[in-house]
Amino acid sequence: MKIRTCLGRVGFRLFRSAAWRSIAAAVSFSGAVLAASEGVIQNDTLWLDTEGRPILCNGGNMIREGGTFYWVGYDTAPRHRGEINLYASEDLAAWRFVGTIIKRTGEFGDIWWAGRPSLVRQPGTGKYVCIFEADGRGWKHHKIAYAVADRIDGEYHLANLEYPEPGRSVGDISVYQEGDRAYVMAAMHDEIEGKIYLDRSMAIFELRSDFLGVKEKLYEGFRNVDGKPDRPLRQHTSREAPHIVKKDGVYYWFSSALVGWKSSETMYATATDLAGPWSELKLLATEPRSTDSFNTQHDLILPIEGPAGVTYLYVGDRYSQWTGVGVGQNVFLPLEWREGVPVLVWKKSWSVMGPGR
Repeated sequence: MKIRTCLGRVGFRLFRSAAWRSIAAAVSFSGAVLAASEGVIQNDTLWLDTEGRPILCNGGNMIREGGTFYWVGYDTAPRHRGEINLYASEDLAAWRFVGTIIKRTGEFGDIWWAGRPSLVRQPGTGKYVCIFEADGRGWKHHKIAYAVADRIDGEYHLANLEYPEPGRSVGDISVYQEGDRAYVMAAMHDEIEGKIYLDRSMAIFELRSDFLGVKEKLYEGFRNVDGKPDRPLRQHTSREAPHIVKKDGVYYWFSSALVGWKSSETMYATATDLAGPWSELKLLATEPRSTDSFNTQHDLILPIEGPAGVTYLYVGDRYSQWTGVGVGQNVFLPLEWREGVPVLVWKKSWSVMGPGR
C-alpha cells in the first residue's frame, strides 16, 4: 500500500487532523498498550514502543541478527514526513525505537516519498542495504532507491536510484534474499500514450551481487488479475504489497488487493523457480473465515527457526488511522501450514518466541 504521487499530500492534509486526534485518543485509552507483557503479542490494540510512543512502522520487512529482530518500515501517521524507521526486539512483542534511518534531509532531500523498505546484508562486506520505493519532485514516477550503512543502525548513504527497466516505474516493492542472492518483487506501472497506468502487473528482478541495482528481470505476470478487461485501461490493475517466502522447496508469493488504505483478502501463487512458471492466484485460507485478512493488508511472512521447527509470522498492516475501521496499525498472526497449504489463524493474544528461540 502506498500514497499515489498525485493525491498523497492532498489526502494527508484533508484527513490528518481527525486521524491524528483518533490516534491520540487511542493512546490515552486502554486499547493502547506497550506490546511487552512477557513476550505476549496483543492484537486489536494500538502498539507502543518501550518508551510509550506509538510504533510507526508499516510496509517493511524484518531481519534477525543473532537474538535480535530488526523491523524496518515507513511512517504512515497523518503527519508523516516520508521517513523510514527502525525498531528492535528480542521477543517480537516489546519493540524499542532504534531510530529514523532514512530522513528527508541532505542526500535524501529530493525524496518526498520513501516507502516499502527492506533491509538486506551485503555479501562479503557485511554492510547493510536499505532498499525502498522512492518518489521525488519532478520525477516521472517511483524509482527504487538503495542506501548503504556500515551498521544496521548506522548512517545510511544513498548509493543508487533507478527505474528497474528504462523509463518504467514501480509501485509497492519488497526484497527476498536467499543466500548471496537477492531479488526485488515489484508492482509494475505502464506508460501508454504518455500516461502512467498504475500496478498493472507484478515482476521479479534479480539484484546485482552488491545488492545496489537490478541485474535482470526474471519474471513478469499477473497482468490485470484485479482489473476489468471490459473497462478502460486505467481500471486494468494487478496486485500490490508483494512478498515471497520459501518452504519445502516451494516459493509462495503473497500479495494484497489494490484497494488503497483498506484491508483485503490475501492471495498467493506458488512456483519451484523464481523465474516461474507460477501458479494461478489462490485465496489464503483464514481461521475463522475473514474476508479482509482480519482487517489487515498483507505485509510480509517471516520464518522463525527454533529447536521445535519453524514458526511463520504473518505481519499485517492495518491503516485504521486512515480508514477509521478497527484499532491499531499492526497485527501479528501465526501462519500455519496444513498439508502444504498456508492458513492464517486469528489470535488476539499469543507468544511467538518460546524456550530456546
